[in-house]
Amino acid sequence: MEKIRNRAISLLLVVSAGALLYHFGLTKEARASIRKVIGTVHAAYIQIGGTLSDINGTIMDEDMLPNRASTISQWEKLGY
Repeated sequence: MEKIRNRAISLLLVVSAGALLYHFGLTKEARASIRKVIGTVHAAYIQIGGTLSDINGTIMDEDMLPNRASTISQWEKLGY
């Protein structure tokens, strides 16, 4: 229990120090740049999540793609 309490206190101190540094230690331009980066990361996260949810449950047809056919024929030529 003491370990959890110490980690919670440490986390609180780190978050507080970060908030103070963000508010008092950075210029307006730096804060705007950080907000822009956070927005970009958030948009990328949403886009990746959407792509993964679209892929989930997709079933590939058994038609052989040209590159797969080429790879299989190369393996057969090698004796596998």
